[in-house]
Amino acid sequence: MSDRKMMYAFRGWIAFVAFMDLGTAVRSYIEKRSFLSRTINDVQQYIDEEYTTSRILGLYSILKALALIHCTLYIHYKPIVSMGVCSLLLTIILYSTETIYFRAATLNFYVVFPFILNVVTLGGLIYLPIRLKIWDVNVEDEEHLTLRMGTKRKRTARKNN
Repeated sequence: MSDRKMMYAFRGWIAFVAFMDLGTAVRSYIEKRSFLSRTINDVQQYIDEEYTTSRILGLYSILKALALIHCTLYIHYKPIVSMGVCSLLLTIILYSTETIYFRAATLNFYVVFPFILNVVTLGGLIYLPIRLKIWDVNVEDEEHLTLRMGTKRKRTARKNN
């Protein structure tokens, strides 16, 4: 697979993860449940009867989805990729601490699937841009364009005088 096709496929993967986060946000508002709800004898037990935790998780999921959408569109900029990496790390920490350390959630599909999805995406987001060297090429192109635009502006300024 060529590098360009691999990058487009990975951008699609990141968009898929962002779409899953938007689904989590919608589900947390419609169903008023989050992964922090426990299932005891097939009955949902909610820690927060006001569903505040669910709404906060929904807003966090929207924020993370926006960060990942920007990361998909502007993957050639290091700060944007850094923002995506940070949002994925925070989500991994959230899922693992709430399940293992605080025991606020049980180990179920709503915890395991997003956790694995985020770990795989984080690994790809760290590995692929470095392997494909997209930052090295784009920095040179950007410097070249900046130099070109600067000399073009100077020429037009001289012609006008």
